[in-house]
Amino acid sequence: MNNSLIKNIFQENHGVLTTKELKDLGVSHYEIRQLLEKNIIDKVKRGVYVLSDSSEEEYLLVTKLVSTGIFCLQSAAFLHNYTTSIPLRHHLAIYTKDRYHLPEYPPIKLFYWQKSQYELGVQEMMHNDVKIKIYDREKTVCDFLKFRNKLELSMVKEVLHSYLRDPKRNIVRLKNYSRELKVSSILDHYLEVLV
Repeated sequence: MNNSLIKNIFQENHGVLTTKELKDLGVSHYEIRQLLEKNIIDKVKRGVYVLSDSSEEEYLLVTKLVSTGIFCLQSAAFLHNYTTSIPLRHHLAIYTKDRYHLPEYPPIKLFYWQKSQYELGVQEMMHNDVKIKIYDREKTVCDFLKFRNKLELSMVKEVLHSYLRDPKRNIVRLKNYSRELKVSSILDHYLEVLV
């Protein structure tokens, strides 16, 4: 396979491909090794490659590195436009029993959650033409309340304020999630103070 064809394949896939995807496209292990030696592609970690001269979509790379990950907490708040602070790391929730070996780049922080917390409120969202899994607005607010002692208080307030101003908010769902995640009394307290 020639180099320009390989570059086109990577560009069509936002600059990121796995070994399996390359093999499905007819690229052998020998050809992958040659592409690495010629600095046409770079190995991010075992089985994940990026085009050397591309500015790959970081969210796509994160979803390939942590396939069961769901964007949560600060990453979810940022993607829902509930905070003005840009997270220094991608925050991803994974099921307690999942294990990943992460490279240094992109920076990722994993949160190991029990099944009920992990599966509640998952949705898919398009971000820069990349489909990602993220917690919905209500689950994001409840997660901020649940982890309020480990987060900055100003950020918790900012997220809750932004949610209350959001025309797409669903207070009934928020109350249901808060009961399931055992933060309903905390939510009630914050709502009393803020509203």
